[in-house]
Amino acid sequence: MSKNNNIYEISYSLKQERRRFFRRAIFFVAAFFVALNSILSFVICPILQKSTSMEPNVPSGTFVFASPLGGKIKRGEIILISKGEEKLSSVKKIWAFFAKALTFQKIRPYEKESPMMRRAVALPGDTVYMKDFVLYVQPKNERHFFTEFELNQFPYSVDIQVPPAGWSPEIGARGSFDKITLGDDEYFVLGDNRLSCVDSRIFGKIKSSSIQRRVLMSYYPFRRFKIFAASK
Repeated sequence: MSKNNNIYEISYSLKQERRRFFRRAIFFVAAFFVALNSILSFVICPILQKSTSMEPNVPSGTFVFASPLGGKIKRGEIILISKGEEKLSSVKKIWAFFAKALTFQKIRPYEKESPMMRRAVALPGDTVYMKDFVLYVQPKNERHFFTEFELNQFPYSVDIQVPPAGWSPEIGARGSFDKITLGDDEYFVLGDNRLSCVDSRIFGKIKSSSIQRRVLMSYYPFRRFKIFAASK
């Protein structure tokens, strides 16, 4: 009888230990899952550039890291913008969070379109105009215009191809336009591929609420590794 009691106690202890092990394992997996997805959602997020809009600086097929953290947007900085999101109920917000978490941000329910990667070439209060696909900027409280390349803190080049024969300036993105002055909360964004890109020349100025993230660096393919840091 004593021997049977010992076996029962050992068996019961093993079951309890097994339950504790599984509870701890589930807790640590869940904690890791929540921490990882919180980082991907609120700290730094991998993004695949699928279009040619930012060539030659961020070619199609390039993976970048982007973050919602940081101060004010700087002139020339690469940002991710959204043209508007659906206002969600609490139930939809919870479902969207878990859908993004379970797929590591691959599936993003209720988002009308993927964020666009563009360059913030003019800041609130600036006046701009374009000639032959090059932007000229008069910063707020300044008297003179400068080319975008003279002002920007982030060195970059643009892809300005010669339009094909018979190309109408009324089709697609314009290569020249008259002066535009930005309001207190307005930004002017352009793609680096000036001939083939949907940007502020088409959809106009954007508000800061449309800016989702700033692009920090490209990391893959490795030959395209680059940190997008201010030069001055």
